[in-house]
Amino acid sequence: MHSSSSPRPCKRQRTMVTPPLTIHDPESNSILDRATRVLSIEATALSHVTRLYQTDPHAREGLLGAVECITKSQSVGGKVIVCGVGKSGLVGRKTVATLKSLSIAASFMHAAEAAHGDLGDIREHDVLFFISYSGKTPELLNLLPHLPRQLQIVALTSQSKASECPLLKEHENGVLLPAPLFESEEVSFGVSAPTTSTTVQIAIGDMLALTVADQLHENKGKTFKKNHPGGAIGAVTRESAKTIADACHQPVTPSEVTPLELPSPSLSAQSDL
Repeated sequence: MHSSSSPRPCKRQRTMVTPPLTIHDPESNSILDRATRVLSIEATALSHVTRLYQTDPHAREGLLGAVECITKSQSVGGKVIVCGVGKSGLVGRKTVATLKSLSIAASFMHAAEAAHGDLGDIREHDVLFFISYSGKTPELLNLLPHLPRQLQIVALTSQSKASECPLLKEHENGVLLPAPLFESEEVSFGVSAPTTSTTVQIAIGDMLALTVADQLHENKGKTFKKNHPGGAIGAVTRESAKTIADACHQPVTPSEVTPLELPSPSLSAQSDL
């Protein structure tokens, strides 16, 4: 009698045409050289922009101006509204997250959504922070006629002077944070995809956030830990608090040693009693 079940198809064995590369193969060395060259170029870009903020008067004045206007805005209940699109927009979201973690009020506004109602997020004492490598992103330029004239604008672009930045030419309260590259990404990598430029943007965003935090808080480290009770950072903070308390022979409150957990959903009305 024939079996009612059909025979299982045999799995075909994958045959390797060539053995996997190892670090000893000439081709592997070529791949690794090209890969580490990317890191070297991005590190060089950071070195160049560091030198810029150490020596260039326009860059230094721009940084001081940005720190001052954001600090003043925060002191009267304003916030930093970071605005961008594309890869610069993603950098902006990261910058907002860093600002918030340091108790600097901030929000992200997508330039396209801004023209469809999100401009209502802007308040009198806010600072609008544009991020755009070219400084002439159409979605950002289209917003300029609709912004309050007194609104403080900070722009992070590749231009060296505020007078050269299209986003600031028509605005009297504009501050520029220059973020130029020592060579274009097309020259460095053969493709103009945002790589080195976004690395520099992230670094300048970090510089601005940490510098403002120094102005606002007596201890920015303590402020950050207070805002970050979860994850590995929170675990280290709780362990540190426990160690200090043990050394001082003091009791530790449960909130200092108990991992942060979300409440489980109720299975029934009776379980809530």
